[in-house]
Amino acid sequence: MSDSDKVWPTGLTQAESEEIHRNLIQGTQIFGMIAAFAHLLAYIYSPWLK
Repeated sequence: MSDSDKVWPTGLTQAESEEIHRNLIQGTQIFGMIAAFAHLLAYIYSPWLK
């Protein structure tokens, strides 16, 4: 019953886990860009460091 392609403990294959990892990294990068843009807009409208 044991499949040698599965990665323990998730039960995903190596390819599936790499795909999830790529999507996680891409989502984190998109979130970071949105957060940086939001901070830029907040600084423009209310400069807290001046």
